[in-house]
Amino acid sequence: MLKQVTLLVCGGMHPPSYTGQILSTIAEDRELSRRSQVICAPQQARGVLSPFALRQALESSLENSLEKSAAEAAPPALIIWAFSAGCVGAAALATHWQRYRGRVLALFMADGWGVPRDPGVPVHRLSHDQITHDTSRWLGSGDEDFYADPAVPHLTLWQQPQMVTGWAIASGSARERMTAAEFLCGRSRDCIDRYQRLNEG
Repeated sequence: MLKQVTLLVCGGMHPPSYTGQILSTIAEDRELSRRSQVICAPQQARGVLSPFALRQALESSLENSLEKSAAEAAPPALIIWAFSAGCVGAAALATHWQRYRGRVLALFMADGWGVPRDPGVPVHRLSHDQITHDTSRWLGSGDEDFYADPAVPHLTLWQQPQMVTGWAIASGSARERMTAAEFLCGRSRDCIDRYQRLNEG
């Protein structure tokens, strides 16, 4: 039996339409969209900064979308895609969920500059240029990170991830050329694969 996985999308302080391409990217990846329940966090003025507001929105969406029997079972494992200011609330939510609710398979922080990582949560950082990549790592590099090369404007990383080419950097020196969309989707699928293997049977 496949365990429930929820993919929470948490944009920054920008119009909700800016997240449209991210949702399209997920929808176009048939395997990822089939194997996860996608929830888009509401983007009230400063709601993305509040882990409490994000948790309320997440739990409300789960209650409304799951059957009663499923809702009464263990909370689903989470994958979180967050952008810019949205990384503030998402990082705190990930810590809370991991400690008190369920598994966090991965937190993807796109241009979450200045947001520290919780070593208890698997993290991937994405950056719109190498400078942001290098300086973000001062607060804790991800388990595998991505940066755009050539550099792109900040919003392009979130609005057009399929057009952003760069490097996936593992904890060693290995680098792999790909797009931001390929990094987000591919690494998310990998997380689900590992989780499902651990829960087989």
